[in-house]
Amino acid sequence: MTNLALASNEKGPMSSKNLSYTITNKGSVVELKTIIPKAIRENAADFLNPPIKNIGYKGIDKTSQMIRKWFDRSKNTKNDLELAASLMEGGGTGGALFRNLYRDFLGESLNIVPSKELASGHKAYTEIAPLWTRVSGLITEGGKTSDQKYLDEASDILKDISRQEKEAMEILLTVA
Repeated sequence: MTNLALASNEKGPMSSKNLSYTITNKGSVVELKTIIPKAIRENAADFLNPPIKNIGYKGIDKTSQMIRKWFDRSKNTKNDLELAASLMEGGGTGGALFRNLYRDFLGESLNIVPSKELASGHKAYTEIAPLWTRVSGLITEGGKTSDQKYLDEASDILKDISRQEKEAMEILLTVA
């Protein structure tokens, strides 16, 4: 309990500042069979129509272009690239961590909402998630070696990820 209290009181931009919620039921509960497809469709629509080019498949594509310039933009490439890779892999910035969670969510959703579109999306994210891990590994290696070839390879994979995720979300947009 002490660790939870300390974590809740942590400082910083992503901290909760001792925020808590009490959830009560004040009406009927929406059936999971209804709400899961709606949530998946809305997530897919947001991913496919980002408000700025740094989000969704467009953000992945932009990163695939920008990553090739990271050595030119950093004064401490070893630290900066290793930090970027760490955040991408496990820091919740949308890389492997998110894709693994989303893959698992889609898989569990199949138990409630059997659907070929949902199964296709789950299969896609099962294949996409390890690509993010590969990208973060390449970025780490680029930071350690200062060798551009690692960022170039990461760029190529990100370009492919952008395409694959766009296709997956276009399918998930049709989940009924």
